[in-house]
Amino acid sequence: APMAPLSLVYGYSMGALQAYEWAVAHPDHVERIAAVCGAARCGELNGVFLRSIEEALKADAAWDASRGHFTTRPVRGLRAFGSIYAGWGVGAGWYTQRGYASAGFECAEAFVRDSYLPAFANCDADDLLSQIRTWRHADVSRHTGGDLAAALGRVRARVLLMPCDEDRYFTLGEAQHEAALLGERATLRPIVSAAGHRAGDPHRPELAAEAAFIRRHVHELLSER
Repeated sequence: APMAPLSLVYGYSMGALQAYEWAVAHPDHVERIAAVCGAARCGELNGVFLRSIEEALKADAAWDASRGHFTTRPVRGLRAFGSIYAGWGVGAGWYTQRGYASAGFECAEAFVRDSYLPAFANCDADDLLSQIRTWRHADVSRHTGGDLAAALGRVRARVLLMPCDEDRYFTLGEAQHEAALLGERATLRPIVSAAGHRAGDPHRPELAAEAAFIRRHVHELLSER
């Protein structure tokens, strides 16, 4: 018996890249996708961000370029990775409007030191490089010779686009462009939040409003016929 189409493919960040991939590669098998703080491809600004954190990791003496992997844990490289990420992973307002205070941090320095640096300190650096490569090469237009409009033209699913207005690498402008290409198949519901990209992963208490906003619109998407 043929496989029933999936009711929903939900993805945040790299997961949103994957949700788009399902909708383009298998248009008859996906009824809906929700792309939260993501996009149909890794854009140029996004690529610049990825280059910066990749180069920070590889600047550590533990990187063996001839073998293409790390010989030991790159402690300094991981610290640099987290320090750079802290400037991109949340919106500008998280710092300029002291959004970090809602998360219990007294200053920006404390937020970076106690949130971002520990988050990456114990990561496998080779795995991070693998994730960066996967992220960088995500692009649904590979199915149509680089033509994004043609790729999105293959989509038959209903598409919920939920960028954050302050996301610094999966930008609102790119989501608006994708929504225009998708036309009536797309619903654009931006998340207004100083948390930036982090707003799409609202498991933290200070992001309860973002979580409720996402949940409400995903439920609306599932109710559509």
